[in-house]
Amino acid sequence: MNVVILFNLAALWVVLLLVLWLLLRLMKIQRAANRDTTVREPVPSEPLLGTPAPLFVAWTLDQRLVSHMDYQGHETLFIFLSTTCPHCRNVVPEIERVGEKLQRRGGKVALVFGESAEKTRAYYERLEMTLPVLVAPIESTFFTRNYNRRGSVPAFVALNSSGIVAHEGVVNQREETWRTFVREWQLYPLLAKDASLYRLG
Repeated sequence: MNVVILFNLAALWVVLLLVLWLLLRLMKIQRAANRDTTVREPVPSEPLLGTPAPLFVAWTLDQRLVSHMDYQGHETLFIFLSTTCPHCRNVVPEIERVGEKLQRRGGKVALVFGESAEKTRAYYERLEMTLPVLVAPIESTFFTRNYNRRGSVPAFVALNSSGIVAHEGVVNQREETWRTFVREWQLYPLLAKDASLYRLG
């Protein structure tokens, strides 16, 4: 009888410790999200080009919390998409090609969606995408608003390894900003350290 009671007490303690650990993890995620919401809202007229990349938090499809810290020291390409954007589907092959090349050269890539993880996962699987995904719902984080200031999709922001915005614009082969990014990325070192080299006009 005493063995059963001891076993039940031990099992209860394990369950309590597990619940405590989960609560602490949720509090950590909430604190990070709250810190992100203190970042000022973007002023659309302010260009990102040549400026330090804004701080952010987002989540992977498996609900792992990530932030700007995970991309420090790497040339990085963020591509902003929407599950309801018809043109986004058309540029997926181009995005995959450029993203895979960037990864092979040691850079980091993330497809950023401002919708729920469920919608994002269904879209991602339906289009058989392979690049890493970040979920950044607009009600939970300013990531999308601070980076994709025009609010158009598909859009991109490229950071050099110093965390400076080197390129930004719309993903479209007819768009000069995208063509310039792809051309310079293919011909020169991954992304130039000096963002002023990429200023247009």
